[in-house]
Formats: sequence, C-alpha cells, structure tokens
Amino acid sequence: MLLAFRPLPGTCRRRPARFFPADESRWDKAKVEAWTWDAYLAAAEKLFKAGYPVGLPMGQTSDSVDWVGALFNAYGVVMIDAKDKIKIDSEATRAALEFLKKLMAANPPEVYAWDDAGNNRWLISGKGAGIMNPPSAWAVAKRDNPKVAENCWTHPMPRGPNGRFVGQLPQFYGLWNFSKNKTSAKELLLYLSQKPAVAKLVEASFGYDLPAFKSMYDFDVWKTVGPPVGTVYGYPPRADEQTSIAGAPARAEVGAQIYNQAINTVMVAKFTQGGEKLDDVIKWAENELEGTLRA
Repeated sequence: MLLAFRPLPGTCRRRPARFFPADESRWDKAKVEAWTWDAYLAAAEKLFKAGYPVGLPMGQTSDSVDWVGALFNAYGVVMIDAKDKIKIDSEATRAALEFLKKLMAANPPEVYAWDDAGNNRWLISGKGAGIMNPPSAWAVAKRDNPKVAENCWTHPMPRGPNGRFVGQLPQFYGLWNFSKNKTSAKELLLYLSQKPAVAKLVEASFGYDLPAFKSMYDFDVWKTVGPPVGTVYGYPPRADEQTSIAGAPARAEVGAQIYNQAINTVMVAKFTQGGEKLDDVIKWAENELEGTLRA
C-alpha cells in the first residue's frame, strides 16, 4: 500500500517528488521526519476546502482495513497481543480514533460505502487529490486518463507516535500435497523465486507486484517506469517505513478473524459516522475481540 498524490490543477506534481525523489539517497531526513499524520491531516483539510478531497475508504474491504491498520500501528494500537491479552482499551486507541474523527471529516462522505475500486475511481476521476493504495489506480489512469497519471507520485505513509507503517498483504507460492509431479513443481517454484525471474515479473506489472524479499527492492523498474518517470519508486517500503498486517501481533488464527471482520474500520465508522461514544465503541470492540478468541 502507498500514498498516491495528485496535486490540484495548476499546482506542480514535483512537490511530492521533491520530498521523495526516485532515489532514496537524495531523501532529506528532516523532510521525511516531518511527514507525519498531523501533516497529512493539515494537507487533507486544505484539499477538502479547495474541493479536491483525499479519498480514504472506510468500509469492510482490504484497502480500508490495510490503511487503517497501518495508522493504528503508527499510533501504537494493539487489539490482541501474542499472548491472547485484549489491549484495545488504551490511550493509544483513543488517540488514534480522535485523530481519525478529524481526518474522516476531510473526506467525501461516500467513502464509508466504497469497495476496493472506489478509491481508485476517485483518483482517476480527476476529483480526488490522493489515496492510499498500490499503484493500480495510476496504472489504470495511464490507460484511461493519462493527464491524471502524469500528475501522480507515490511515496511513504505518514509517521505516527509509534513509527511509520504501511499495510502489507503478503502472498506466497504453494504446492498441493496431492500434486502428481511435485519434483517438477518445486523446480518451477524455485526458478520463479530467483532474482532474474522475479525481475521479469515485476517489470511486467510496472512495479506493482512487490517481491517477497527486501533484498530485491533494487530493481531499476521503480526508477524508470512512468509517466512521470520514477512515479512508483516510493511504492516498496523504504527508509524507516515498516510493513504491518492488521490483526497482528495476535496469533495467526485470531489475527485473521480480526482482519476478516474489519474490526478496526467498523470501530472508526461507529465513532466518526455513527456518532457513538468513544467508550462504547471500545467496549463493542472488546466484545468482538473476545469472540475471536473463543472462535
């Protein structure tokens, strides 16, 4: 997941490029440090007033769960720890939800009903100023609305009190245990996992498909693909950006339930759109989390 920014008409797309150029060695540490959730909120509010809001989905889909999970991690929110202890009732949770109440007010109201394509369409339409999403929106804009694509630039997520986090959806190759030709299948998977083969797959997807290992984040494709050239360089996690999966650090079977039930985004919707009291939202989440442990 990344933040794709499209400047307002008449502004310069090179502004985000100056902060995060397509060469990590040129990143200004002070500017990177200054890219915080508070700074993002200030920008989002200005864009909203100008009539070109950011579009952050708040439904029960993966795009929504991923970026909210990253923000929760940035604030130090833990739902259930690795020892099955429920920790959602915390100052970190309260701080994150209070922040999100301000941030969601700077979004179009329909974000609560968006599916995973809603934020993509928002950016491609030319009305949306920015989204948090892999560069699929940029890739479609390159085909359907080139002027928008030419003004997109991707870069790291904002930093919170607990660090800078970006949502991750890891995927792995697998082999069925009933396969009839396991030897050949294993050889194929080994070949596809080697760096030269991975490079071809990444190039074919214009940098969209991230390798499983950070040691492969040095491919030239992220520097050269465009327009504009280097637009997706900031897509792979770089510098101080850490990957996160909503539901962690709970054990896998519990974390999967937290993720699939979208507990984090439902909490936000209850508080920001439903007008429920903060303590009531946290109590609701505690009950839901108790259910994931029983399951």
